[in-house]
Amino acid sequence: NTWKRNAQLIAAVDHVATCEGVASVQIIWCDQEAEPPAEIANHGSGKVVIEHHTINNLNERFRILEPAPTLGILNIDDDIVRPCEALDAGFFKWTQAPDRMVGYDSRMHVESDDGTWQYGYQSTTFKANRYTISLTRCCFLHRDYLDWYTNNLPRSIYDKVAVAFNCEDIAMSFMVSSRTNGQPPLLADCWAIQSMIKMETGSKISGTKNHKRLRDECVDSFAHILGVKDDGDHALQSATIMHKHDKLVRCGAALDGWDASYAGGSTELQQRQPHRQERLRKLSQMIERWRNLDSKSVRKEMGRMMYKAAAPAYKRGLIRLKS
Repeated sequence: NTWKRNAQLIAAVDHVATCEGVASVQIIWCDQEAEPPAEIANHGSGKVVIEHHTINNLNERFRILEPAPTLGILNIDDDIVRPCEALDAGFFKWTQAPDRMVGYDSRMHVESDDGTWQYGYQSTTFKANRYTISLTRCCFLHRDYLDWYTNNLPRSIYDKVAVAFNCEDIAMSFMVSSRTNGQPPLLADCWAIQSMIKMETGSKISGTKNHKRLRDECVDSFAHILGVKDDGDHALQSATIMHKHDKLVRCGAALDGWDASYAGGSTELQQRQPHRQERLRKLSQMIERWRNLDSKSVRKEMGRMMYKAAAPAYKRGLIRLKS
């Protein structure tokens, strides 16, 4: 709750706690001046764990104080929601490559004439249809990466994030790529990426006047320190975002066997856990049905799914209805 958005936090938790695949919702509470609202502290789902952090900086989102009950961790901001099915789509992809990050928000670094790297905004990324970075406002990670970030990330990077109040997403994305031979993060399915509902907020980090300058500095220096520049030990690879032959599911870097999983396949891990297998079966059936529908019908079904996910936010007046 770095940005003290209690209304958004409550709405986000009310939704994500309903997702069958969510075992626990761990809140990073950094507000030293106020206690968590009763709606969170006494949440009816029984899934909410509040971690009281004494430090308020963006490194804290990766520092878990209470042991997580799962290996897969969904990092998600408090001002966005996605349908449970969209979260499952990212999760099941992650189970096939748990050493990779699976994100929903791709970005591209841009190399200047002098060899320095700069941060590419969404418009730059989509125009190039290439990416090398994933934001962490919604992503799946192995919990070991959270420990590694906290305990082993080069201190110069850790300190930069703390002081700048920015760039923790760049640090995590580059760190994971540096530990996976320079591979870019994986992306969730195209339809899942497009399912985000953003709640209205006041101040936001991307609205500060020096935001772009800070992120340019972070991209260049972090890439050098972590060895993901072209002359480093783990040269960062780029990947295509949208693929012409499959604009519904396939997004981002290729992952062997993922298309097959939507045809009914599964990993050995999923086969050992029947509740996961049933969720995957439902997801597979939904996608196969969508493949036989026209795009307008798919958008209509997605709209209903997104409205259901955003219901708590709508009730609190946190989403502006289109006139």
